[in-house]
Amino acid sequence: MLLPFLTPPAPSTTRRIGNSRCGTLEIEVRGGLTVGESAVIAELLAAEQSSFVKGAQIADAIAKEESISLSEAFSIIEGAISGRALEEQAAAIRLRHATRIEEVARVYAAAGQRNMEASVTALVRSRLQLPQFSLEDTRQLDRALFNDLWQLIVDEQAAEAMTPEAVTEEELGKPQPAAGKSRKRTGTP
Repeated sequence: MLLPFLTPPAPSTTRRIGNSRCGTLEIEVRGGLTVGESAVIAELLAAEQSSFVKGAQIADAIAKEESISLSEAFSIIEGAISGRALEEQAAAIRLRHATRIEEVARVYAAAGQRNMEASVTALVRSRLQLPQFSLEDTRQLDRALFNDLWQLIVDEQAAEAMTPEAVTEEELGKPQPAAGKSRKRTGTP
């Protein structure tokens, strides 16, 4: 069912992805992920342990052992994972708990990979109309093709974050210009 838009959505375009070695695909570019695509991603990730929870659990243990706040411990973990320079005392704590912090880094990296795989799977299911495409199918993709699909997802998410120019109440009340004619925006009525 089509919605009775006052201003229709921008038309979708297509993008060719892949290369001659792994094959090429033409896939729709919509300017964002659909509600259905986002739901499939969430569904595919639902059974996964939260990397944030694991990080918080280890931060809690470090906080108790080092007699620091939970937020300080979490900040040390995040700083160590991101490679950010830490103050001398924080660097010493990082060294004492390097094994635990490395475990959090592995959990974060694995969560990032699972998110990428779930996102690519959802995109293929929806935009290539292959509803049975599985996570295992995604894991069998050529790396170049996978990376191109992931880049499309990143671009679509970035497009969602852009704030389009809002239609004013005045514009909604006025008839749209006839096709082929344009109206200059001056900021005055």
